[in-house]
Amino acid sequence: MKTYLKFYNLLLAIGWAALLILYILNGCTLTPVGLILLNICQFAAVLEIIHAALKIVSSPVGTTIKQLGSRFMVVVLIDLLKSEEYMSVGGITGLHLIMFAWGITEIVRYSFYYSGLVGKEIKLLVFLRYTLFLVLYPMGVAGELLIILSWMRKDGFTFSASDIIFGIIFLSYFVFFPGMFKHMLSQRKKKL
Repeated sequence: MKTYLKFYNLLLAIGWAALLILYILNGCTLTPVGLILLNICQFAAVLEIIHAALKIVSSPVGTTIKQLGSRFMVVVLIDLLKSEEYMSVGGITGLHLIMFAWGITEIVRYSFYYSGLVGKEIKLLVFLRYTLFLVLYPMGVAGELLIILSWMRKDGFTFSASDIIFGIIFLSYFVFFPGMFKHMLSQRKKKL
């Protein structure tokens, strides 16, 4: 099982790095190849829910589902939105925010897990894992919220079932984010 987890974490660290580099090299534009890579990297994380459920890793199943569930939904919205439909704040779209927040977070996270599995604790990775989230987590959430709003305003805000569901999901971020962030703060306190 350890060999599988090493391969899984190394492959996803490389995948996220390739995606972020591709995104930057293409002028912060998500190309069709980048979109495919985003889908592969993000939906591969379904395995993390299975890992947690089977107790292959120590991650709490509920926390993993909450974190990944919102990301899966956002990736589907990215798949459906046209580039001109993204809302921006000061010229920055939700896509820009999540590509950097998710990309950096996942490169560090999967590299951190991989180094632990090969028995090498790299102090810089430990520091980055438990420090960068202070900025990247709120940045990623802001990006996700902008993408949800982009989807909702695509055809004008209405009281359709879709808008009501996405409105509830949007509001749920304000309920769940503080607890998730607090969890990461407690993890940081234990590790640093």
